[in-house]
Amino acid sequence: MKIAIVYCSFLGTTKKYAKWLHEEVESDLFGALTARQSRMDEYDLVLLCSGTYAGWISIRGRLQRWWKTLRNKNVILLVVGMAPPEDPQSEHAYFLIPEHIRENIKYFKVPGKFGSMDREKVKKEHLQPVLEHIQKLVK
Repeated sequence: MKIAIVYCSFLGTTKKYAKWLHEEVESDLFGALTARQSRMDEYDLVLLCSGTYAGWISIRGRLQRWWKTLRNKNVILLVVGMAPPEDPQSEHAYFLIPEHIRENIKYFKVPGKFGSMDREKVKKEHLQPVLEHIQKLVK
């Protein structure tokens, strides 16, 4: 299975998680500014990693624009943020993704940090559920 990891990171935490995933899984790693939709045709699994900022998932627009290319692939959305997944702001950000896309992707939310605060919340082990999901897809 050919895997692409595309990340959008303003503060560096999402990039760190994307690099950790890339170290664990044979994949190609792209920053969102250099990733091209046409290249995504090459991949069986596309993992989009994005921070959340005030109820906004920064990579959401790209996910929606690329959906014609991604819709027949395995797509994982990994979202990084301070608020836990059950927080109303987290839920609001997720539900801004159109339903026809939400129904066809796997979503994970992992802890982030704000600037230099809360560094201890960013841990490689938060990626374990994502890695387990990928392992199921690869088998």
